Amino acid sequence: MVLDVIIEYFSIAAFILTLRETMEAALIVSILLAYLTKTQNHEFKKDVYLGTGLAVALSFVFALLIQVTAGTFGEVRIFGIPFEPLFEGTVMIAAALVLTTMIIWMFRHARTIKKELETKVQEALIGTNRYALLSIAFIAVMREGIETVLFLTGVSVAESDAAVVGGGIFGIIIAIALAAGLYRGSLELDLRKFFNITSVLLILFAAGLLSYGVYEFQEIGFFGPKDAFWNVPLWDTSWLLKDNDGGFGTLMRALFGYQDRPSMLELLAYFGYWIGAALAFYKINKMPINRVGTTA
Repeated sequence: MVLDVIIEYFSIAAFILTLRETMEAALIVSILLAYLTKTQNHEFKKDVYLGTGLAVALSFVFALLIQVTAGTFGEVRIFGIPFEPLFEGTVMIAAALVLTTMIIWMFRHARTIKKELETKVQEALIGTNRYALLSIAFIAVMREGIETVLFLTGVSVAESDAAVVGGGIFGIIIAIALAAGLYRGSLELDLRKFFNITSVLLILFAAGLLSYGVYEFQEIGFFGPKDAFWNVPLWDTSWLLKDNDGGFGTLMRALFGYQDRPSMLELLAYFGYWIGAALAFYKINKMPINRVGTTA
């Protein structure tokens, strides 16, 4: 009963995604505000607030546009191909790739992001562009907002809208509370450990999104006939755990891409993604600090 309620009204994937993304955005805003306080430039804080507010508002507009657009596909076809699964597959694969890029970017810049932002603020303060500081806050937060919308759209394909909204809102609330505590100095949190743990979880989500995206493309025959050996299921574990049972199986599919009848292509996408991600992080970890911290 409890699990059914969680699956219906609370998406763990959406919670982790919004928690991570909101914390990143809040961390950036906190660095900007802290530096303005340190340099006694309090009058410019309103630019940071305005840029952040505009970014959040436009992110909501972007989410609304995607939601409205996605709901109008119905039986629309392009060159005889159903557009809905094509859209869903594209969104899920794109979300997996962008999610991976975001994680790698944060891993590379975590040790230098504070100094990079402070340098940009200093340049904005001594420059002639009145809206430079507003732009810094807007671009940084808008990037996180667009990423969040894209990820949640991918998650919503596998989970109910109510669950995605519930988990997403809860993640945002917790992230704002944590960020406020950190900014005021009333809370201690090991950010490195926080981002490392959430990165591992997000990599799991991304692998599942990529695999699910491949499945959507298989459904429309993008990878050839459905009876081709790379498209047919390799085994069937539905007798043990169904991936659409509305319970634990559905939860595992949403979180980790579990499928009871996976094809060769889906497995190659899933484990190929893991191998690629592991190699990327290994390569970055071997980079000298001065190269790891350079701006991409």
